[in-house]
Amino acid sequence: MYLVIALAIVAVSIGVLVYLGGMVWGAARGPVVAFFERQQFDRYVARAQRGDRFLNDGALAQALGEFEAALFPHPPQSAAMAKAIANHHTALLTRFIAAADQVQGERVRLISVAKADRLFHDRAALQHRYVALRQSGSRQRLRTLEQELRANTRELRATLSALTAEIATARAVRYH
Repeated sequence: MYLVIALAIVAVSIGVLVYLGGMVWGAARGPVVAFFERQQFDRYVARAQRGDRFLNDGALAQALGEFEAALFPHPPQSAAMAKAIANHHTALLTRFIAAADQVQGERVRLISVAKADRLFHDRAALQHRYVALRQSGSRQRLRTLEQELRANTRELRATLSALTAEIATARAVRYH
């Protein structure tokens, strides 16, 4: 009889612990995810800053490589992060323009700049929709939007690579 009561108390205790653990994790999950997302984002920002140093030192190829690698490919978890990512991408495009300006002077006419600008603008809109859907949307629509973000990332990577090639070609033409 005492054994049955002891087992019941143990089972109820385990149930309460699991419930409380779930509540604690539910409350802590948002800040923990936000912390790791911010850490990851800061690494991409650091790549862009490293590219700035290379550009200032005249190492154009290394700067362009860092700028390409600074594209933040992950969907945001909050509206604040979506805004920070959009600002980072705007600054990234500005860095590419500055690199092209160093090579071509004040006559920056690169087709890929316009395409990258459009893709970054589209990405910012996708990210804001993604954050809104995370709050109150269907999982199917969220998956569809994640696919659109992945497609945008692939297209942006290709465009930034083409932009890097255009800048490098402009430099080769200018000096030869």
